[in-house]
Amino acid sequence: MNGSSKFFYVQVAQLKEANDFFQNILGMNTEPVSLSEEEKCILVKPDKTTQIFLSEKKHNNQTSKITLMSSDLLEDYCRLKANGVAFSRMPIYLNEGLSAAFSDPSGNEYIILEKRNYTED
Repeated sequence: MNGSSKFFYVQVAQLKEANDFFQNILGMNTEPVSLSEEEKCILVKPDKTTQIFLSEKKHNNQTSKITLMSSDLLEDYCRLKANGVAFSRMPIYLNEGLSAAFSDPSGNEYIILEKRNYTED
């Protein structure tokens, strides 16, 4: 996964359930953080440039649809499926590359994209 830094705020129903999903099912690095004295969050780092802040509170700039980049979508798809991830879209070829989609327990959508250039020989 590569590109410029990306920060996302994602609202979840329960932090513990979200942390378990991201850490144990998706295999992503997570750590508890505080955005303020009143707000505890989980910081998810799926790669070197992406940070996802999971919070039970609503934020003005939050999103419910995140694209994660992959260097090998089919490998990621098989690994996640074996861990119990229910995909809403199996791998398909798009103009941008190979893509699949799943949701977290709170209903936020994640798209995995392996960029491909179909015009190269």
